[in-house]
Amino acid sequence: MKTDVSFDSEAESDDSESETIVSMEEEPKQHIDNLSIIKSIFNILSTILKQNEKLPNYKEILKEQKNICFNSYSIPDISLYEYLIRIQKYSLIEKNTLISALVYIDRLCKKSNIVLTYYNIHRIIFAAVLISIKFNEDGFFDNEYYGQIAGIKKSELKIIEYNFFCMCDFNVFISEESFEKYSKCLNNTYEKHYGKKSNSNSNSKIVEL
Repeated sequence: MKTDVSFDSEAESDDSESETIVSMEEEPKQHIDNLSIIKSIFNILSTILKQNEKLPNYKEILKEQKNICFNSYSIPDISLYEYLIRIQKYSLIEKNTLISALVYIDRLCKKSNIVLTYYNIHRIIFAAVLISIKFNEDGFFDNEYYGQIAGIKKSELKIIEYNFFCMCDFNVFISEESFEKYSKCLNNTYEKHYGKKSNSNSNSKIVEL
């Protein structure tokens, strides 16, 4: 990951509509079991964002990344934590999918020159979640629905998803050892911030796809 912080310790939008979070008519029941995982992911990513913001060449990085598909024209109004909660609430994803999404984000940063910033984190998170859903769950909605959740137009979402996939070398396989490592990281993060262990451990093995 292009930052001092690691998990082990197409153009900018010209349409404000793509940055608007669309309200959903129905409100599916929140999966409370995933809340501790969401909190841990939020704390990990927030730490990285704050560390990256202190990089001496941060302004240059923002300019270099200005036109990548993950970059928003402005920092989204919705907070990172609220965005994660929204994704969980309306996509009804499982614990393994959330953990896998974190693995994919780390993989993206390690295989590319992308640095996580407040301008790209929302889209990167959603791309990771979307890929994780499609490769780790038996069923999923169409991209038009996911675009409403993300606040991203369907055409843009397709580009973001494809580019994320390409930058990860089309590799969505996660070994059991790697999965457990990230699960442990999430548990440790939750315990550090909230004083108790989360329930991110899973007996389910992620198989090669």
